[in-house]
Amino acid sequence: MIRFPVLAAAVAALAAPLPAAAELLVAPTRVVLTPDTRSSELVLVNKGAETAAFRIAIENRRMRADGSLEDAASPQTGEAFADDKLRYSPRQLVLEPGARQVVRIMASAPGTLAPGEYRSHLRLMSAPVSAGTTRLAGEAGSDNSLSIELVAVRSITIPVILRVGTLDASVTMDTAAMAAEAPEQLVVHLTRSGTRSTYGDISLTVEGEKAPAWLVRGVAIYTPNTERDVILPLPPEVRAKLKGQRVRIDYISTDAAVPTEAGKRLASLTAAL
Repeated sequence: MIRFPVLAAAVAALAAPLPAAAELLVAPTRVVLTPDTRSSELVLVNKGAETAAFRIAIENRRMRADGSLEDAASPQTGEAFADDKLRYSPRQLVLEPGARQVVRIMASAPGTLAPGEYRSHLRLMSAPVSAGTTRLAGEAGSDNSLSIELVAVRSITIPVILRVGTLDASVTMDTAAMAAEAPEQLVVHLTRSGTRSTYGDISLTVEGEKAPAWLVRGVAIYTPNTERDVILPLPPEVRAKLKGQRVRIDYISTDAAVPTEAGKRLASLTAAL
């Protein structure tokens, strides 16, 4: 589940730091649809102490080489968006503390749709709700009513992937080394090939031991990207445990939409750290 708190600030301050006054739980944090399973549900739970409003929109985003996401105005070669194939409801809602809401997501996949992976992202934007006025920001109002004042905005995005046809993917792990400019970070370079994205966990295990010393969940390589540098910040105690050791680094599939690969080691490399 993802958690994010809500901050009282200007609408434009999307990147502002957040206090722990209110929290939204979202599950799942990734949706994969197919022509056979064209619908799914997100469960939103307001774990904060304030009533909050949420607005949902769809957008197209592209993965950079370092795994971060940027807005994408038009698809690149080998890239396909799902925005015109997705419907979702509701588009906005108000949740009291402790309340939950189901958001239903549906995809249209006509038989003429070309095989491939189509991806867009749902953006969930949150703001506190104010009682006693009837205006949105800057709007005149009257008494004795409830208003949703979008004066505080924070957002997260949920990837929604539509897979059509028989798709495949393979991954190699090329290098792994501590970053020279940031010695607390391990950089693992992955190369993907095939017609779909990959999703999994990266574990670090000291050679000769069974239990991982560190585990990072939810590492994706989206199409059309063929390479990604996965940047893994390591706590001091983990760095001390790994320093001077030979460490096996595994990329293990946790893609529930490909049950035949559940727990499969997609790529592996042993490196001296």
